[in-house]
Amino acid sequence: MSDELFGPGEPGDPTYLKGSVCRACGRAEFPRRAECPACGAESEPVDLEGPARLRVSSAVLAQPPGSKVQAPYGVGVAEFPQGLCVIGLLVGEPAAGATVEVVVHEPYPGGRIFAFREPGFLPAVAI
Repeated sequence: MSDELFGPGEPGDPTYLKGSVCRACGRAEFPRRAECPACGAESEPVDLEGPARLRVSSAVLAQPPGSKVQAPYGVGVAEFPQGLCVIGLLVGEPAAGATVEVVVHEPYPGGRIFAFREPGFLPAVAI
């Protein structure tokens, strides 16, 4: 399913989200759709690359039942230039209002998803 949501890459690589924009009414959607849910017209693919603005962030301190992502972790809502807001995991601790980019993230072995981080942020590496 991840290949339906975001572009290719290795963990830590910048990527893009696969969205769409309606040709008739201009409504932006994520994930990508063939038809607009508002007016039914054909939608065209668009890559949501950013930079985006982090509108809000929060910490998840208790792991939800069945979750493979170990708490604590951050989540946030990023607003893209197309006006679309997307919720996702955070890499690092960007504050609300920060500029963020989309990256490939692996929060557990074999579990690839997208996340948001500040451009240039590199997580600490254990040696």
